[in-house]
Amino acid sequence: MIALGIGHFGLRTKDVDRAIEWYSKAFEADVRFRNEFAAFMSFDDEHHRFVLWDDGETEDKPANAAGVDHIGFMCSAPGDLAEHYERLKEVGILPVLCTNHHFTSSLYYRDPDGNEVEISCDNFPTKDACNTFMASEAMTKAMTPPLFGGEFDPEDLLRLHRSNAPSEQLATIGL
Repeated sequence: MIALGIGHFGLRTKDVDRAIEWYSKAFEADVRFRNEFAAFMSFDDEHHRFVLWDDGETEDKPANAAGVDHIGFMCSAPGDLAEHYERLKEVGILPVLCTNHHFTSSLYYRDPDGNEVEISCDNFPTKDACNTFMASEAMTKAMTPPLFGGEFDPEDLLRLHRSNAPSEQLATIGL
């Protein structure tokens, strides 16, 4: 199969201006196109990563509705996750949940419309090591609701990162 990559996410919003403000802060994204109904935004050289729109008929989603549960973004290491936490905290965006899933660690945020946005990092040094863990009995034991891992305090992650703790130590936070 010819390789595919995720190009963008289309998100309905009840307030395009408020959504633009949040995604601008959360991802340092800028508006590439805007009209009275929609905004196309990006945080890299792709022409758009987010399409935010309101056609006047947008309604709240019922809790626990079927469909996309969250949008996940990856950074390269646990130290980078700590840096993202600090940057977002400085602009008033705090995670609603922080979980170490053993093979990844994740910060979960809610945008103004309640959409869950995840920023994660791998906790193993290679993708092969992550894949090996995912095929193990340890993965089976780790993947139990509701957290599918161990909760952690992002301030502890940031403190350890600032004290130059090794990546291997950061990767075990919350376990």
